[in-house]
Amino acid sequence: MQTILGANGQIAEELARELKRNYTTDIRLVSRNPKKVNDTDTLFAANLLDREKAD
Repeated sequence: MQTILGANGQIAEELARELKRNYTTDIRLVSRNPKKVNDTDTLFAANLLDREKAD
């Protein structure tokens, strides 16, 4: 599984597309309000300023 922190940004969206295209379909997107980039993405809502949520 690949996890992308701060997944609402443009770089994270492009990274998620590239990971699915060339590496894996097992991708977790983490942000305060995550949105799927690929149909197989797993979403995890977390405030990354909160240490426990980030861990």
